[in-house]
Amino acid sequence: MKFNLYSIVLFTILFTTAIHADNPGEQEAISEVVESSSTDTSTDTSTEEVIAEEAVDTSSSDEDSEVVSLEKVIVTGSRIKRTQQEGALPILVITKDDMDNSGFKSVTEALQTIPSANEYTQGESFTNSFTPNANELDLRNLGPGRVLFLINGRRTADYPVPFNNAGNIVNTGIVPSGLVDRIEVLSQGASAIYGSDAVSGVVNIITLQGKDFSEFEIYSSKMEAGGDSIHQATFTSGGFFGNSSWTVGLNAELRDPMYYADRDGFNSFTNDPGYGSAYVSPRAGLLWYTQAAASGVNRYYGSEEFGIPCTSISPDFFDFDKQVAEYNYRGSYPGHYCGHDYGSDRFGGTSATMSNEREDASAMLSFTHNFDNGVTLDSRIYTYTDKAYYRSEVNRYIFMQGGILDPRRVGEFVASSTDPANQVDFGTVGYHEVPYFLRYFSANNAPNAEARTDVDEQLVDAFVGLSGITSQGYEWSVGLNSTTYDYEADSQTFTDKMYDYFAGVGATDADGNLLKSSYQEYRYGYAYDQATLNSYGISDPECGWQNYFGRSSCFLTDRLFGEVTNEMLGGWLADDGRDAKSEQITIDFQLSGEFELGNKFVGFAISADHQEQEYDLTPAPGRLDDDSDDGAIVFIQGSAIDGGGERTRDSVGIELSTMLTNKLEANFATRYDSYDDKSSNVGSRTSSMISMAYRPNDDLLIRGSFSESFRAPDMNYLFQDASSGFYNNFQDYVACYAYSLDDPATYDYDDYRDCEIGAGSVQGFFEGNTTLKEEEGENYQIGLVWDITNNLNFSLDLYEVMLESAVTRESPSSLNFAEGKCIYGSDFEDFMRDEFPSRDCAQIVAKIKRGPAVNDLTGAPLPIGSFDEVYPEYTNQSYINYEGADWSINYRYETQNAGDFFLGLSSSHILKSATKFDEYSDEQDALDAYLYEPRSQQNLSLSWRYKDFSTTLFTDRTGHMEAYRGYSTPSKTAPHMIMNLSSNYNYSPDINFYLSIRNVENKMPQLDEAYGFPFYNRGYFNAYGRYVTVGGSFRF
Repeated sequence: MKFNLYSIVLFTILFTTAIHADNPGEQEAISEVVESSSTDTSTDTSTEEVIAEEAVDTSSSDEDSEVVSLEKVIVTGSRIKRTQQEGALPILVITKDDMDNSGFKSVTEALQTIPSANEYTQGESFTNSFTPNANELDLRNLGPGRVLFLINGRRTADYPVPFNNAGNIVNTGIVPSGLVDRIEVLSQGASAIYGSDAVSGVVNIITLQGKDFSEFEIYSSKMEAGGDSIHQATFTSGGFFGNSSWTVGLNAELRDPMYYADRDGFNSFTNDPGYGSAYVSPRAGLLWYTQAAASGVNRYYGSEEFGIPCTSISPDFFDFDKQVAEYNYRGSYPGHYCGHDYGSDRFGGTSATMSNEREDASAMLSFTHNFDNGVTLDSRIYTYTDKAYYRSEVNRYIFMQGGILDPRRVGEFVASSTDPANQVDFGTVGYHEVPYFLRYFSANNAPNAEARTDVDEQLVDAFVGLSGITSQGYEWSVGLNSTTYDYEADSQTFTDKMYDYFAGVGATDADGNLLKSSYQEYRYGYAYDQATLNSYGISDPECGWQNYFGRSSCFLTDRLFGEVTNEMLGGWLADDGRDAKSEQITIDFQLSGEFELGNKFVGFAISADHQEQEYDLTPAPGRLDDDSDDGAIVFIQGSAIDGGGERTRDSVGIELSTMLTNKLEANFATRYDSYDDKSSNVGSRTSSMISMAYRPNDDLLIRGSFSESFRAPDMNYLFQDASSGFYNNFQDYVACYAYSLDDPATYDYDDYRDCEIGAGSVQGFFEGNTTLKEEEGENYQIGLVWDITNNLNFSLDLYEVMLESAVTRESPSSLNFAEGKCIYGSDFEDFMRDEFPSRDCAQIVAKIKRGPAVNDLTGAPLPIGSFDEVYPEYTNQSYINYEGADWSINYRYETQNAGDFFLGLSSSHILKSATKFDEYSDEQDALDAYLYEPRSQQNLSLSWRYKDFSTTLFTDRTGHMEAYRGYSTPSKTAPHMIMNLSSNYNYSPDINFYLSIRNVENKMPQLDEAYGFPFYNRGYFNAYGRYVTVGGSFRF
């Protein structure tokens, strides 16, 4: 490993004096139990672990002759049964009780809070993304797709929709906490055991089983801000009859939508931390601006100064005057527009949702039967259904870019402004254009204006298997696991019919003649009036000619600022939903046991499996239309991808474990995976792992491991069909810089933050790449577990992860930054206040299509052409190197009369988080750059148990990060701590009551000017605020 062990140990010990934290679940102690006759034939043995139980006394009356042996069990990270849970690999166990005591309301929250998951993650607060219903887990900052997610030790299907329109992940939200027995987390690569995806770790969700009673649980949460509720009810039951047993579970959950407007500090643009020192502005409700040949006439406009109240456009809008000193505007585009706040008392407006409404239901059934011949049948079926209602965008909008070139109407209208600063005499200045027009439509006025998406999801996971013991005493199992995940999204998007209306298509004068623009006056200059142009046989086109680019869109105020009815909006909308399905089938075989080699026993496990994967992603029919065909649906917003494919994998692996001495355990595993030749360039891959566990005495364990890992390319990376879509809200910073160099008097931009041109949409063209090969990685780990006393233990693990040939797809922004550096070098970096890696400029230019650097109407030269198209592709190019240290301390203090006290403290520290985008890039360590990478994360758990009462104070601490801070000087954020207080009372053996106050201090996220509304990093924080959960359970 590349870091010094002694310095890390010293650093870690010193750090414990300043930090208080704990992991979200106690690692269960393995109690001594009488050795069974090794007849455990459950086919789910790859996930089984001893639950702490009292030792069973089978001795005679002579206590000195008592014989107690340890039952061997399997834990995640190995297929060999062992007597100890603490072994060569670090395993974290989170039980259902741990989740309740720590105040977690979901499996995802429990997973995202563990210290080794201190990375940017997507959860419930991401209400507006390409996959807003997906929850994910990222260990070691290697990406959520590089964590293997298992249910009862077996793979499940990927989320049907590519994560943020890119790679594939497993949705960690598919199993409710009410049906979970425990979660096992291996924060270490394990491809030698499990194959692809087990790069940064393995998560194994183990559902309830083996119950012999019925239980009903109900929990209800109420938010302090907004009064929103979360309700969850769970019923579980089970029993035994003859040689059979069964377990059944039902879970239902309802979540109200949560709104930013209900939380102080998150309902106005004036909540921006830059307010009072830098320019702040609301989102636009109606905004347009002008450009003209003469300098000094670039202006922002709305409607208020023309006698059209903003409230007539929408009751949610208000007139925003940029020149008011309160807003600190210092740019080159002064003026007004109709602002749209986020629900503040001062300005009104509407609020986006911070967590969307959901209705979830889950059911499971397991059945086990032991045949008389020693063979055991195991079967299980699990279903998950989710209905989610997304309202995060609140309102729909029309956005026109490219120029409304109707100078006479624009000029005459501008001259009528009641604001002297915005009165620009058309006859004096010359021709005008409107390069940007934006108008939102309020759902308060018309239901069709509500930007909504309704999502239905259903997962069915089924397993059936047989297991038994051979005549030689070896255990065998064979199983079939099948998972189907269906996804359906119902949504609508505006088409070019809306463009036609706002461009003036079909507009007539009083005599019924089609209106024409004054386009030719723009083209030939104001010196030629229409009569003169007509004398030369030059006439203006009708409104809407080439209206896609706005070349002759008429500036018709009755359309641009007039009433838009619900029926009109409905006529401009078209179906933009999508259907998706992900499936996987796995057949597996396993043989395990022990054999004698020389004078030593060797544990072994041989495994083989065959997996078939398939996915299909189908957007709305209109997204597949050729836009040039007559009658084709042409969407003006959003994007969609489609594709589908299948692949097969065959694998065989072997794992060996033996005691080299009575204190030194050695483990070796290797696995061979073979992929079909049609799906990728992976072919075959062999992954190996070596681990050691040294126990010099009963109190100390020293462990270490080296493992190879790999990840086959995601299905979407391989099989995405050729498609295109629009990146909305794209900012062309290269154009900003080019214009500021060409005409600094007009475009007085000190840096990128002043940029006011080049904003809009860019069309992207995408396609899968079946030539991708696998990602390759290596994992190193060394650590110790020390039982300092019977009640105090300490663990420390140092790790390093390296990953090469990681698959990525570039974004338009990254290509734009690279283009800027290629053209302007370090001067562009100074303008962006950032540094960018050196890239192959020929490749960069080939991926960007710009328009001509001339005005196609006047022939005048432009500093740079418009950023029209981008062609990002999937390639094996990234490199990631991650180093860190995990440690934990657990202490237990028992008293005779005051109860028992527990303290748990755990932490994960990042020492290096370096990446290289490609072979041309320099390595960049996120800890040295102004990136949001927390140095550490800690958990602290303080518990007290007295008779039938217990209470736990759980604290989650996210360490400081290097933040860009927007308008402020770059600096570190302060550590962020959230505390949950939970209590349980066992009224009787069958009745339990539960109370939890989550986020006791009502701690809100740290605000940061670098982010737009809601002005904080949602990948690490949320603004739910304090809320109370009450509940109880009843056994019968």
